[in-house]
Amino acid sequence: MPKNNVAQEVEVLRFFETSPIEVAETVFNIVRERLRERRGDGPNVPAQASAAIRQRRPRLAPAIASEPAVHPGPAQNEKV
Repeated sequence: MPKNNVAQEVEVLRFFETSPIEVAETVFNIVRERLRERRGDGPNVPAQASAAIRQRRPRLAPAIASEPAVHPGPAQNEKV
């Protein structure tokens, strides 16, 4: 990556870190919508957005562990 691009990315990060939250949030929302449009799945592209929704597969729920995830405490023969 050219050094100039890195400097621009650092400037963008500093903008979001130092700007008032209202301004940063507004700019973020604008950038997010434009990136969605570029990708072709934004709300301004209804035909492609609806096709993308139909192609999504539902996520499988993670398996529920039969044993508790937290260790109940030291075993009887363990030193504390």
